[in-house]
Amino acid sequence: MEIILFILFLISAGLAGYTLWQQIILQKKYGQFLKGAEAKSIEAAIKSFSKDTDKALSQIDELAGFAAKMHNTQQLAISKIGLVRFNPFGDTGGDQSFCIALLDHTDSGIVISAVHARSGTRVYAKDIIEGKSQHNLSKEETKALVDAAKLKSK
Repeated sequence: MEIILFILFLISAGLAGYTLWQQIILQKKYGQFLKGAEAKSIEAAIKSFSKDTDKALSQIDELAGFAAKMHNTQQLAISKIGLVRFNPFGDTGGDQSFCIALLDHTDSGIVISAVHARSGTRVYAKDIIEGKSQHNLSKEETKALVDAAKLKSK
């Protein structure tokens, strides 16, 4: 009988030692989370982290929607500009006249020309759709359009 009790004692001591060893390993791994914490506060912390994660994921979805709207809006924005200064009269004055092409990413937009003379300045505007105009373009307007279209919108 004493031998059986001694064997049971050894088994119990072995199990207690194993349990203590496992507890030490857990404390080393998770000590920063368990220091001075009770089970309820750990559970509350995990629930709080879970709520914060859900909130962050919701905000990420919201930001993705906002970025998509901004991308669509940017597609219509002027992203390419070509400017040509010139002297329409060659023999007098300087390059005070100009043509400017303002285009979006589809090469659609407008070409504005301002022709300066002694008597005044005349301004002309011609619409551009996918790099082409229904109106005849001067060589300066064409150059401004080509210069703008060469630029890659980001």
